[in-house]
Amino acid sequence: MATVLSTPAATASIPSAVSQSPSKKRAAESPASPSMTLAAAKKTLSSLKLPSKGKGATQSEYVRFKSLLLKDAKARGDKDTTDNITKIAKEAWKNVQYQTPPSADELDTKTDETSSSGDDVQRYLRLKGVMLKEEREMQAKFDAEAKAYCTAFVTSASSYLQWCLIEATEENQQPLLEAMKLVKGQYLPFHFRTYRVDDTPALNALRETLEQLKEFKKLKDERALLAKLQNATEEGLKLHVKEHIRLLAQTAELEKLKKNKAVEDEKQREADGRELAKADDIQDEITRALKKQMKYGSLNNKHSATRISYTKGGVSHKVFAKAFGVPVGTKQATIDGSEVGETYLRYGASLKCTEVKVKLVGDELVAQTSFFMDK
Repeated sequence: MATVLSTPAATASIPSAVSQSPSKKRAAESPASPSMTLAAAKKTLSSLKLPSKGKGATQSEYVRFKSLLLKDAKARGDKDTTDNITKIAKEAWKNVQYQTPPSADELDTKTDETSSSGDDVQRYLRLKGVMLKEEREMQAKFDAEAKAYCTAFVTSASSYLQWCLIEATEENQQPLLEAMKLVKGQYLPFHFRTYRVDDTPALNALRETLEQLKEFKKLKDERALLAKLQNATEEGLKLHVKEHIRLLAQTAELEKLKKNKAVEDEKQREADGRELAKADDIQDEITRALKKQMKYGSLNNKHSATRISYTKGGVSHKVFAKAFGVPVGTKQATIDGSEVGETYLRYGASLKCTEVKVKLVGDELVAQTSFFMDK
């Protein structure tokens, strides 16, 4: 028969607050009370359809214009346009692509008779206007559906999860797991940001669900450990105590490493901040250095430009990116020649600078340009 060792170390390692009985349901009067019934919330959430702009959303303006042109030609009995739709549509679109079509009010007041007669270009413009109007209506319909989706999702998702949380027990977690899976599958973060619908209730319910599932797992693990220790031999308990002490030491070491890393990360952030601060002055530094080289006596020829340059070392990719407003990793940029300024001479002449081309070679910044005399 197994012997249970009753030592302080062993006793301390046995979970003292493990529930020996099945976990009870939570009270329905919790702070986060569901606003819908369980059945209604589940039905609403399950029936939510992801909003779609439809087939036309993926088509270019030209393709939609061509479709309307063909429809209009068939309605007017214009066989020439119908038979040569591609050729005529391309030519028509070329004529009106950059022209402003009639306003929405004008489109509404025009009669079919007017739209099918008169100058071809005016008819094409009207069709372009119709196409753009349909595009706006399609977008407005999608926006309304997307916002309605988000609003319905928040109410139904939070209510469904809250009811499942109330009903969940350690022995009956499956409905809660299925509810969480359904909510995650229907959640569209992008739409909530776009349409500014507050998703906090649903996210809070999801967070509470995850915490409850973790708690159930913790109780299960503690109960399994308790059973293991209660039936362990003296040697088994000694091994457990050793492992427990080792894990405590390992945890303490991990916390120490985390603290040290946090300190190092903060130092690195401060160093990065100091380095990036240098970027604010780089363009001024370049233009000042080039301006000093713009001297009349340095001109090789009064009728041609003279090349000048400036080099600066110790420039990282991050600093270069910030200095010139380009993505990190970009190695080339430009500065408008007017930023360098002019050097004024007698008789109304002046020295001006062409566009400054800047490149990063390794950690060395090289700025090159030319200056010339302008009379």
